[in-house]
Amino acid sequence: MRKQIFIVSQHGVEPEYLRCVKEAAEEFMSMFPQYKDDYPVKLLGEWRDSDYLVDIRGYSRLSPEEKAKCIPMTTGEYMRPYKSTDWAMAEAKRSAYYAGRPHQIDAMKLLDLMNEDPTVSSIPQININIVKDDAVVVDENGRPNNFVYGMGRGDSGLVLSLKRLKDRYGHNPEYLKEVIKTLTIHELGHVFSATRDGRHNVANRDGYGAHCDCPDCVMRTDSRADSKKLTDDRLRRKREGKPPLCPECISSAEVTFAYLRGNSQELDGAIKKFNYIKDRSETYS
Repeated sequence: MRKQIFIVSQHGVEPEYLRCVKEAAEEFMSMFPQYKDDYPVKLLGEWRDSDYLVDIRGYSRLSPEEKAKCIPMTTGEYMRPYKSTDWAMAEAKRSAYYAGRPHQIDAMKLLDLMNEDPTVSSIPQININIVKDDAVVVDENGRPNNFVYGMGRGDSGLVLSLKRLKDRYGHNPEYLKEVIKTLTIHELGHVFSATRDGRHNVANRDGYGAHCDCPDCVMRTDSRADSKKLTDDRLRRKREGKPPLCPECISSAEVTFAYLRGNSQELDGAIKKFNYIKDRSETYS
């Protein structure tokens, strides 16, 4: 199935960071030339439908279901659900607020909202959500976990939070962009199951899900603090003419791409390649 990769943003995210995320998504897809055309990357930024706001008269004409999801504005107007990034970001912030984390964004809620958007059925899509606020994961019991730089989920896309990255690397703007690219590629790897179950060189050591064990693969991680090491490894591999992902991660993601395309013969071939690579005893680099 062909899916568009849409890059959307919270209000206030600088255009330069959106452009580097677009470059990162294109760098990721360049590792999969046979599927690249199936996943065009489009930069939307802050998108709004023309009717994303209604006045009180328009509000009164909405269905009870839509009214329940509207967000009142100080202007007396209402933001309609699924009509703008403003609404999705506000809902995700409200979810974090109720979990005791004001001024943060519930990353899981944001992905849920994007996945529930009615347009997903007519325009298959993967959303890269760029936010300026801290992102937090709220569990099913309403308890918030620690902040996350990013989170990728296979059914809808990823969230990337810039706040602490800018705090940490803002003194070096060009390097900050490379860190953002690295984390975008890393989270897209999760979206396309680069560290799927059944692999040998994966582990979940820090409670943040399966990550690669190969020495300098971008899908490797030991903690949230290693974004510099991942970035330095990615840049070195790039200078050496190597892709950011190791062969095992690439073949794992190819299985996902083949499955989504729906060609059984192609999927069989991708699975055979994946099994061959993962069953080799050496650690890839």
